[in-house]
Amino acid sequence: MPSATPIQKFEITADEIDALVALFYERIRAHPMLGPIFARAIAPEDGPEWRAHEARIAAFWRNAIGIDRSYDGNPMQVHRANRDIHPGMFSPWLDLFHATASEVLSPEKAAGIGALAEKIGQSLRYGVTMRDDVRGAPPVLR
Repeated sequence: MPSATPIQKFEITADEIDALVALFYERIRAHPMLGPIFARAIAPEDGPEWRAHEARIAAFWRNAIGIDRSYDGNPMQVHRANRDIHPGMFSPWLDLFHATASEVLSPEKAAGIGALAEKIGQSLRYGVTMRDDVRGAPPVLR
């Protein structure tokens, strides 16, 4: 039985993903709110640490789209563990991602990867929002 997916499949190449990721992180580094968060998490200056991060994130996208399965990581765990990340940061992140995708990719490809980014962002936002909740514990009433 084929598995259903809410994401419409679309054609995109590894080179297009690499170009999107490189430009996106160039813009992240310059972003007034997101740049400092990433600088603390990756490296304060552009350099080899950033290239390694970009390669890892490009692998993540290739995996998410189904091009290859070279990515080995847990984005939810990473985002939940970083206390600098707050739920309100996902909207500017997504806005920047959509703008960059629209510039680098065809409209169809930008829409496809943008829809996937929305689903991933929604999941990560929820994970960060709920990071301090203990499963099975009663809710904290404030």
